[in-house]
Amino acid sequence: MKYILITLIFLFNSTAIAGDHSSGYKYPKKDCDELFVGIAELLKEADNNWTLLKNMSDDSNESIKLAEKISWLTSMAADYTTVHEAFCDN
Repeated sequence: MKYILITLIFLFNSTAIAGDHSSGYKYPKKDCDELFVGIAELLKEADNNWTLLKNMSDDSNESIKLAEKISWLTSMAADYTTVHEAFCDN
């Protein structure tokens, strides 16, 4: 969970600038709510995978694949966070 909190802090701080580029267009509230839920689910899945990764040996092929999955999940959450910050009311 510690990793997720650090990721969230980083994401929300690094994407604050994106809101300036939205040209005034905002997504409907329902879409923003669904986008937020999607971000939370991606981060929840990443956190679950962190737990699994901690119990594996560092040099196993499976741990490398799991680390890549975690990287992909957090990257997707960051991308969607950027969209949410740019096009949804805060």
